[in-house]
Amino acid sequence: MSVEPQQRKSKNDSKTWEILCSVRLAVIIIVIMAVACVIGTIILQQKSPEEYVGRYGAGLAKFFAAIQFTDIFHSYWFSFLLVLLCVNLGCCTVKRWRNKVLMIGFLVTHISIILILVGCVIDLLTGVKGGVNVYEGSSVDYYLTRADYQKVPLGFQVFCDDFMIEKHPPKYKLITYVKDKDKQKAVSLKVGKKISIPGTNYAATVKEFIADAEVLHEPINVSDEPKNPALYIQFSAKGAVTAEGWLLAKDHNWYNDNQRNLKIDYVWADNDEAHERLANAAAKSTKPKLEISIEGKNIVKTVPVEEGQKVSIKGTDYTVEIKDFALDYSKRLVPLSDQEPSNPAVLVEISGPQGKDTRWSFSKYPDYQDKAHKTIYKDVKLLCTVPEDFSDAEHRVRLVQSRSGKKTITYIKDGKVISTDDWVLDQSYNIADSDLEIRVVKYFPSHSLKKTVAKKTGGHEGHNHGPGEHHGNPAVFIEMEGPRGKFADWVFAHTPPHWYPDNNFAVLYEKSGMEIKDYKSILRVVENGKTMMTKTIEVNSPLKYKGFVFYQSSYDPEGERYTGLQVTKNPGLLVVYTGFILLCLGIVFIFYVKPFLRKMFQKGKKIEEIYSEEEILAEHIE
Repeated sequence: MSVEPQQRKSKNDSKTWEILCSVRLAVIIIVIMAVACVIGTIILQQKSPEEYVGRYGAGLAKFFAAIQFTDIFHSYWFSFLLVLLCVNLGCCTVKRWRNKVLMIGFLVTHISIILILVGCVIDLLTGVKGGVNVYEGSSVDYYLTRADYQKVPLGFQVFCDDFMIEKHPPKYKLITYVKDKDKQKAVSLKVGKKISIPGTNYAATVKEFIADAEVLHEPINVSDEPKNPALYIQFSAKGAVTAEGWLLAKDHNWYNDNQRNLKIDYVWADNDEAHERLANAAAKSTKPKLEISIEGKNIVKTVPVEEGQKVSIKGTDYTVEIKDFALDYSKRLVPLSDQEPSNPAVLVEISGPQGKDTRWSFSKYPDYQDKAHKTIYKDVKLLCTVPEDFSDAEHRVRLVQSRSGKKTITYIKDGKVISTDDWVLDQSYNIADSDLEIRVVKYFPSHSLKKTVAKKTGGHEGHNHGPGEHHGNPAVFIEMEGPRGKFADWVFAHTPPHWYPDNNFAVLYEKSGMEIKDYKSILRVVENGKTMMTKTIEVNSPLKYKGFVFYQSSYDPEGERYTGLQVTKNPGLLVVYTGFILLCLGIVFIFYVKPFLRKMFQKGKKIEEIYSEEEILAEHIE
């Protein structure tokens, strides 16, 4: 007897239904998902292809990408497992459902789990997770995807009107270190308390503390011997001092006044003959120089920097022309006389077989142009050198002093000596062709600096501050004791360790603990030119608009100029929340309502049985 096709179809449907309703299928799905979660914690997720190649190799990285192991929780097969689990739970719910009040808890809990899984699938397939940095005063209309940093339009603009950082009061600690024992220890910062380092013969004592300190350098004379001659000079115009300071004959012995096209020099002569020569010598300007070298060839040529000068490099096809010169590249458009020598640079045009190559050569950053910009003639190397005392000033004043006591002041104009006179302390001398006067206020034969540490004017020191918690520029006066006796010195925070004379024991005064308390951003949403909303966001207080959520996640730690936003969109979140609410209601029903109803049903059944027995007894009596 053959089985009809309709009967076979019914049997197949019944078998499929049993598989979908089986607990075994649920266990298999959950085990596979658990293994996937473990793999997702072992293999890096949502990184760039280069990172996977560098870590796992090209072959394995390609395999992981093909089976979506690089983004497991957003993969199609993981979503399929979630959907299959939902189907399994739904079928189990339908199969085991009995139309009874006591089964309500069972039904609600199963529906809640299905809703949670459905919400997760919706988020995995359609959810958004990315980020973007917004500079203060600027806006963005996109976000970058987390996996591959692709720009995705938002459909509106997000402005960062302001970015604010709140900081904890800074805390500091004193660290001691013993080199031969490689032993580091944080010690007490209590003033006057001696701290002995266990296992050593070293000790440290904080003698004094200043919450906001500054180093003062007081010029002093240490000897009558002219070991380091120095003059304190004052310039004045119409009775008002315009500039003043020390000139050291053997160190910083010059001063440039660019506004007045003036340079002053202080020179020392060991004998009268040298004094006479220096006092009457014409001024020689030390010119900036440009060194041109050809890489791979033994060719080096040095020329003075003069605008318009052309130099042919012998043995090559190159011609170098000096086009421009600046003492300060950032102010290259203003006259040279108004520039300070902060960032000297020369503009050079190199002509060769491949055309012209124009580039700036910076005195302080000789290889900057090669690294920052594309150059045609990479074998041509340029080096611009500018003397520290360089000046093209029209007016020169030279103060000359000799060991024998002779002192002269020489006025030089356009490189020629105009006048030479004797000078004495505390007397003013007119500088020809100007309203400026010069006066030598002090003379130290052996100039030196006396270092003192004092409370900064307007500092934050007060009764509530100690060496451990304070503002400003803190400093402690520490006495270190060891095999060579006692040595004391001021130790500032943020400075390198201070070492004991035997270089085996050191103390370090450093900041400790978290400095940043909170950071906030004032965000403004603009759509079609209209401001839709404004909110100050911080960690755990995001901005929400059109399903997008903008969290405060990071900031620029150096310049503090931009705010880092995490951008998310979870369309399945409402479904998940609904599922959790139903899950709670189902659990309450199962553990509290169901036992109560069961007792009520049992009690009603007993009463019904008693009434039935009384009716039977009454019939017998009759």
